[in-house]
Amino acid sequence: MTSIPIHKAAQQPGFGIFAKELSPASPNRSIDYTHRDDYYIFTIIESGTCTVNIDFKDCHLSAGYGICIQPYQIHRVIDTENAKAFLLFIDGTFIDTQTQHTIAEYALSPTPFSISDTSYAELAQLFSMILRRIDKQETNEPKTVLQNLSCAVVGIIADSMQEIIGQKSQNKRHLEITLAFKELFSEEKQINRNISYYAEALHISPVYLNEVIKDITGTSVSKYVQNEVMLRAKRMLAHTTLRISEISALLGIDDCAYFTRLFTKTVGINPTCFRKKYLE
Repeated sequence: MTSIPIHKAAQQPGFGIFAKELSPASPNRSIDYTHRDDYYIFTIIESGTCTVNIDFKDCHLSAGYGICIQPYQIHRVIDTENAKAFLLFIDGTFIDTQTQHTIAEYALSPTPFSISDTSYAELAQLFSMILRRIDKQETNEPKTVLQNLSCAVVGIIADSMQEIIGQKSQNKRHLEITLAFKELFSEEKQINRNISYYAEALHISPVYLNEVIKDITGTSVSKYVQNEVMLRAKRMLAHTTLRISEISALLGIDDCAYFTRLFTKTVGINPTCFRKKYLE
């Protein structure tokens, strides 16, 4: 395999919005192979437990909690056990700018978010209506109602995220710059490891950019960029058959020996051992 499977919104039934309910009795309960999607996935656990691996981190979910998987995040369902859950798959074009901003802010330090009893009751009703509407799509019924119901679900979830965000006291200007900085790391582009590149793109000095990123993320710009490079390296090592020299080149590092030293120093094991670990 030379690339990680990607599911596109255009491949989903309908028009970029899809939903399903999982239960212990559901056939084909989940996709258990590693993949990524170009849309958002919102998961709410009604009962039982579930474990999802998102970019090499296991996320454990239980009743009353939810998680948002961002577009292009590598993920795989490890164990759904006896989980009953609601899932909403939605193209980002249906989510308003302010809500996308909330989701992006939450994604800076994502953790499972709790759903209040009131919010859960509202979400359960909305999901029930969405599922009924999706079953009727073949009748050419107008899709406006389905879109509005789905956006209401996302809005309620964003409110739950906002409660977590509100617990942090952050400089709004610094936050805006950090979110803009993060957007520069397009999945389709090679990562530029020159810090000045990002400072120029954001029309600020490298020194100020470093101050901002450290304030919001707790790490320096150079370390943040290095972590992004290593994350992509991990993805390709674990989920493709590309040679280490090919991975190094794709990451913009022409010296494969240097890449190996950098990976080993950052991750703690060399690329070959890391790959073996995930192929076992």
